[in-house]
Amino acid sequence: MSYARRIACYFLLGSCSIAASAADAPRLEPGNWRLQVKSVTNGVADPPQDAQVCLREEELRDVARYFAPALEGVQAKCSIARQPPAAGETLAHRLRCAGKGFTYEARSSVTIEGPTRFRLKMHSDAKTAEQNGVVDMQAEAVRLGDCEKK
Repeated sequence: MSYARRIACYFLLGSCSIAASAADAPRLEPGNWRLQVKSVTNGVADPPQDAQVCLREEELRDVARYFAPALEGVQAKCSIARQPPAAGETLAHRLRCAGKGFTYEARSSVTIEGPTRFRLKMHSDAKTAEQNGVVDMQAEAVRLGDCEKK
């Protein structure tokens, strides 16, 4: 997996703190979710990904915070800003990071289509001295049911 794609995956699965009002954000039901991801890295389509994830109630108390982008596993100084929504139930963020030998920028939007469905779009641009990586990613998620009990 390329460095740029790895960073984009960290972003997609990560979350971080951001000041946002939970009352203003749409709600999603906790449970087992299917996430289907299509992405293009530097103009070349990546194999589609199909994953399931358990989203727990405590993770979804503040949906805007949950979907705020984060760069995990990398030493970097980052700034994040919540962007005005394009329309309706859309949460949008912009992330900028600089670390030793690299920069990373990402724009994301999550559209909540109801308590059991959302769509995610993300555009990221990672630059190092050796390579640049631009990733455009789209994902659709549907709630399948309750999480498995452990």
